[in-house]
Amino acid sequence: MKLKLDYRKTTITVFILSIFLYFTLAGPLERNDLHENISTIENEFFAPKLVTDFVKSTTKEAGLISEGKSYVLGEYGLVRAIPKKVVKEAGMISFSNTMGESLHNKEWAEAMSKRLKASYEDEDIVIKMQGDLCYAEIYQRGRLSSLYFENMMHNTVQGFSGPIYLGMETSLGGSLREVSYITSKETESYLRKILRSTYLNQYQGLSLDDAEHTIDAISGATITTRAMAEGVTEAFHTTAPQILETYYDKSIEAFGVKAELTYWWIFNLLVIACIFGYAVIPQINKTKKNRLFVSLFTMAYIGFGMNSSFTYITFLMPFMGTELSLFLALYALLTLFSAVWGKNAYCSYVCPFGAAQMLTLKYSPFKSKKLIITNKQAEYIRYMITLVLFGGFIYGYKQFGNFELFPDLFSMELSSYWLYISIAFVVISMRYPMLWCRAACPTGCVLDSLKIASEGKFKKTKTKKINQKPKVVRA
Repeated sequence: MKLKLDYRKTTITVFILSIFLYFTLAGPLERNDLHENISTIENEFFAPKLVTDFVKSTTKEAGLISEGKSYVLGEYGLVRAIPKKVVKEAGMISFSNTMGESLHNKEWAEAMSKRLKASYEDEDIVIKMQGDLCYAEIYQRGRLSSLYFENMMHNTVQGFSGPIYLGMETSLGGSLREVSYITSKETESYLRKILRSTYLNQYQGLSLDDAEHTIDAISGATITTRAMAEGVTEAFHTTAPQILETYYDKSIEAFGVKAELTYWWIFNLLVIACIFGYAVIPQINKTKKNRLFVSLFTMAYIGFGMNSSFTYITFLMPFMGTELSLFLALYALLTLFSAVWGKNAYCSYVCPFGAAQMLTLKYSPFKSKKLIITNKQAEYIRYMITLVLFGGFIYGYKQFGNFELFPDLFSMELSSYWLYISIAFVVISMRYPMLWCRAACPTGCVLDSLKIASEGKFKKTKTKKINQKPKVVRA
């Protein structure tokens, strides 16, 4: 008996492995042309301000300028040279509205004072200036106990959606007393997961004398927690020396923090691989009973337990200069291979949000109802959403990567309106089967496209109304 080789699927598999091998050896691509100003949060204390508004006149544009990497007040650098062209000049911008004292000092000082007074009600807070930097002295019972500074000015570390602004408090004894979160544009559900965990508590008591510390990153929010650790390290290399040199008689520039995943990620990956194996291996009898068990287990373990979201943006991260953790990279590999060889097993068996919709549909007391659009129209909508999100993310709108209801449903954060949107889609599935998966999910769109390409079948979608339950895949 000859072993038949599917050349189409084999070719796609080799192509995927080649890409993964390249990024494993070379690391993520450098995107110098990425419009980072779009995705970064506006820092009101250092953003250029309009000084003079005058009559528009014609001038020649030769390039784009931006703040230097060190973000020193008033320092500019050429970002991208462009061919000269005639444009209209609208005004002048600057960091201050006078030639003397910088406007940002007062605004930054007031904001810092407000943040600290909310946290330190019984302590005296004294805001001070050191050049263009603001920092605070914190007194307990009339005695100086600690110093506080922020990475508002020197911040070149990028998280998933831009810089993350943090506050750092150091004791006079030479240890890091606390790291506090200020603001960012990271995904809200992941931020809430980090802030509810003990992640920030790990910084407490770290000695400034030690060169490097390693703390535990948060699974499912690895990029954000690593960026926070890198932001703290950068702050002690750039901001802290200018402030603390008058308080400490030793160098602290060697101090650093790294956030790494614990080895639990290996166990989690093995569990996920077993679910993929159940879905892909044809010899396993997939009865209604064990499918129901897999759906419930997927929701409980990957959803509520790990809340480890996997989205279409994961495929783009290495191309956008973002390094994936080994866990997420292998997770991506399993997902892609299952789309090629397992008829998109991720959407059918592994995705907890899909499981939630499936279970809701199975136990729905209502009869499935027609939508006002056809299956083909729903598919077109999903493709359009995916193309817009891909284009926006590639252009620089990293916040487009937050378009995924997975983390919002399983984070169960009652203060987030996205939680109620995700619940609404699950409830709607009781009447309109799998609405999110059919008409809005970009991750499913990418994987379904890969599945079709691997099979070489570009079937025409029937123009029937969405009026019946899909084949039961899980439960």
